[in-house]
Amino acid sequence: MTAPFSTTAGDSVGQIGMTMASIAYAPDQATIASLLADTGLATQGNWSLVWYAADSGNQVYVAQDKVSGQYAIAIRGSVTDPQTKAFWIDWFGQDLSVFRSALWPYGGAPTGARVSNGSLHGLGSLLTLKDATQGDLVSFLRAAQRPYLTAVIGHSLGGALATMLAAYLHQQFSPGQNVLDFWPVTFAGPSAGNDVFAGWLLSQFAMTNSRYYNVDDVVPHAWQELAWIRSSFPGDPKLPFELIAPLDGIERLLQLEKENYTQPGNGTPLQGTIDLNDDWYAEAGLQHSGQTYLKLLGAPPVDNGG
Repeated sequence: MTAPFSTTAGDSVGQIGMTMASIAYAPDQATIASLLADTGLATQGNWSLVWYAADSGNQVYVAQDKVSGQYAIAIRGSVTDPQTKAFWIDWFGQDLSVFRSALWPYGGAPTGARVSNGSLHGLGSLLTLKDATQGDLVSFLRAAQRPYLTAVIGHSLGGALATMLAAYLHQQFSPGQNVLDFWPVTFAGPSAGNDVFAGWLLSQFAMTNSRYYNVDDVVPHAWQELAWIRSSFPGDPKLPFELIAPLDGIERLLQLEKENYTQPGNGTPLQGTIDLNDDWYAEAGLQHSGQTYLKLLGAPPVDNGG
C-alpha cells in the first residue's frame, strides 16, 4: 500500500497538500470536516478530521487517510481581514517579525541554524493549542499509531510554520535519527530561517521537491530575494512608488542585523499568468492566492469561505 504523502508520489502530493492547506483557512472545525468529506476535491473524501485546535492567531488540524492510515497536519496561513485579531497576530507577530532571529532552541539542527523571532512565536502558539478532547498536538501524536511519515502542510505563513513544526516534532519523536518522520509540504511560504536552517531542511526533511511556489508570487521571495520584489512583476505591473521606501528600509534593517534568510533549495516552481491590466496590489494577491496554487497544480478549487 502506498501512502498519499511520500517522496515518490509525484503530482498528487502537491494537489492533495494544497487542498488540505486551503481547507485550513475554513472558519471552523465543522467546515473543515465537511470539506475533508467532499469527494469532488483532490482529497476525494478519503481523509477524516481527527484533531483540531485554534487560538486567536493560529488554526491547525490533523487528518487521517481512511485507507493507509497516514496522518497529515495542516496549518492555516495568515488571515487577511484586518477587522480580526488574528490578522494583527499573524502579520505583525509572526509574518513580519523578521528583524531579529534566534538560534534554533530545540536541538538537532547544525550549529548556527537561526530562525526568525516571528517563526518561533508561531511555533510556540501551535505547541500550546489543544483539541477539546484530545489535548495538545504532541500528546495526540504520541498516542496515535502512525504507519507512515506524517506530512506537515501549510500555505503562506502556514508554510513557514510547517517547516518549524516538522523540525520540532522530529526532535520529539526521532531525535538523533536520520529518518524522515515528519515531512514539510509547503506552498507560497516565506523563508523561516537562515542558510544553515534551510540546509537542514533540505538534508533532513527532504524539501527538495516539497516546497511549491509560484515564480510570480511575491511572498516566497521574502525574505531572501527582496531585489526580485523591487522589480516585480516581469514587465508590468510595477511596484507602487509608496512601497519602494518601506522595502528599502526592510532590506537595510536585515543587512544591519546580518540576517541571512534563505529558502530550502530550488523547490518546485509553478508558472503563474500575469494580468497586465491589474494593478500591483491585485496581481500580488492573485499570484499568492490559494485558488491560484490549486489551479497551477491541477487540483479542483476549494470553497473554504475565505
